[in-house]
Amino acid sequence: MSSRFALVKDKLQGDIKSVIADVFGSINANPRRRKRLRWALINPWAGSKSANLHVYLTGARAGGWKDFTTGETGDIIDLVAFGKEGSVNPDSRMRVIEWAEDRYGIRKLDAATRAKMDKEAADRRDLAEKAAVESQAEQRDRVRKTFYACQAKILGTPVETYLATRGVVLADVPHITPAFRYRPDCEYWPLAPVDGEGQRLGRGPLFPAMVSAMVSGDGRLGALHLTFFDHDGLRKAPVQTLAAAQGLDPRDFSAKLFKGDVQGFVIRCTNGPSGLSAERAAEAGVAGICGITEGIEDALSAAVAHPALRMWAAGSLSGLLHVHDHPAVSAWIIFKDNDWGKPQAAALFDRAVARLRSFKKPVEVLAMPADWGKDVNDALNQED
Repeated sequence: MSSRFALVKDKLQGDIKSVIADVFGSINANPRRRKRLRWALINPWAGSKSANLHVYLTGARAGGWKDFTTGETGDIIDLVAFGKEGSVNPDSRMRVIEWAEDRYGIRKLDAATRAKMDKEAADRRDLAEKAAVESQAEQRDRVRKTFYACQAKILGTPVETYLATRGVVLADVPHITPAFRYRPDCEYWPLAPVDGEGQRLGRGPLFPAMVSAMVSGDGRLGALHLTFFDHDGLRKAPVQTLAAAQGLDPRDFSAKLFKGDVQGFVIRCTNGPSGLSAERAAEAGVAGICGITEGIEDALSAAVAHPALRMWAAGSLSGLLHVHDHPAVSAWIIFKDNDWGKPQAAALFDRAVARLRSFKKPVEVLAMPADWGKDVNDALNQED
């Protein structure tokens, strides 16, 4: 049975764009969201028209997907099952196997032919895995070059101005980390002009941006979180207005973007009362409570209000599912947002809490009353 699944998976991965078009309909692929490694699709089983279903197109992960609304993930067999039936279970997966065997004429193969195809598939997977490792290394190298090309000094820049509009005075943030940089001319790439095939024809609009480092469990830079501002820094960049002017759905565009594969990475915002990075604190045998939020502004606000906390930001609700444990963390406080209108979001948060509890350290959830605002930043500003 495993050989049967592996053979079908290999066939689907090699034919992925045609499979997506057949299962989801080519109209669901947003060419402005098409990337070299990933493709954003509209979930046909959800009410939203935003392209929140992200699928890898190349390498060993081809067909691997994640729904950023619900946090659901899977491989290409799950993707086809989800696209066809709206659910992934043993029965729907088996129906995909049968569908693919009919599609590629492999239902009745003799043993020798099947063994030959299995060997060829294994060889292709090995090559794809090597290519994926090389691609990931290249991507992280680009991330590092982008980050270190940005300005390290953020005081006196639109970063400071923007954060002040959110009630965060940079000078008051205790033991802020060097995770934040400034770039005055950062390209908002989702609005770059493209042709009918999604190929770029030029650069997108340029805005000032706060560029935040996202690091892995060992503190290595691997991805970026970007917050785009209007040119005076007093508000976020008007990307939704620009999108609407181009006849695009503004709900597909946010002034906050990620660069790189962010899974398992966090933004380490402050170092807590020791002032030591997580790695140096661990080396010194120093451990303390770490607060975790979705947003950067929330983490910085909480750090000002509670200097005894080391503060990290996951960047998004789905990011909470992949927060790494660390020996410098003795306990967790999760700051829960109030702006979730769907039960899937609440379920996703519960899964994130359960995962943090699996680290066998104390975990507390801090949820503000809904009338205080949507997050800790709102709540603390209201309190002021």
